[in-house]
Amino acid sequence: MESGFESVLNPQKHWQNFKKSWMNGMRNMEIYFVRHGETEWNKEGRLQGWLDSKLTARGIAQAERLRNELPNFQATYSSPLQRAIQTASILADQEIHLDDRLKEIHLGIWQGQLIEALLKDELYDAYCNRPAMYVPNGGETFEQVTHRMWDFLMDCSKLHQGERILVVTHGVAIRALLLKVLNLPIRKIWDFGEIDGTSVTKIVIENGRFIVESIGMTEHITLL
Repeated sequence: MESGFESVLNPQKHWQNFKKSWMNGMRNMEIYFVRHGETEWNKEGRLQGWLDSKLTARGIAQAERLRNELPNFQATYSSPLQRAIQTASILADQEIHLDDRLKEIHLGIWQGQLIEALLKDELYDAYCNRPAMYVPNGGETFEQVTHRMWDFLMDCSKLHQGERILVVTHGVAIRALLLKVLNLPIRKIWDFGEIDGTSVTKIVIENGRFIVESIGMTEHITLL
């Protein structure tokens, strides 16, 4: 990988190499982090956090498209939130292990509110534009999400050495994990480009090294 994380910020050009990596066999551990499909609240512009809404028809179609592009997995994990479980159920033909550490960031009093209604909120402005200064009102910090996602990754890497794993989770949760893997500060959390519905972020573990092979790949849904 090139220096920093610039080499994975343009995911579409990596799609063919991404597919070749599993078509040619696997020696290292591979973890595919997939964001859930589009939900009704995503479409409305409403914050979810630990609350929930169902996948839209487009969200279901996103997951169905991705299913046709994925390899086989030795294990599947999901956030216990229904939008993630619904996505995982489309993607995986095996038992889905639920893990609370894979939940989205808890957004406190903002959960269920329209983003449009929060645009003049100074705290929400910090959340979006000055993340290092963000102090939640009843929710989680970015650091807390990073800690639990990293804890999950450590446990997963020990339990599934040399295997290929599917993990269905959430946008901020994936971003928070990337900060730790790439050794970046909180202020960089929004710098990865879009983490769209059913996008794929792939982490490879090779000889104890964590390598971010792709971030937010969406080649499978470009025509939807």
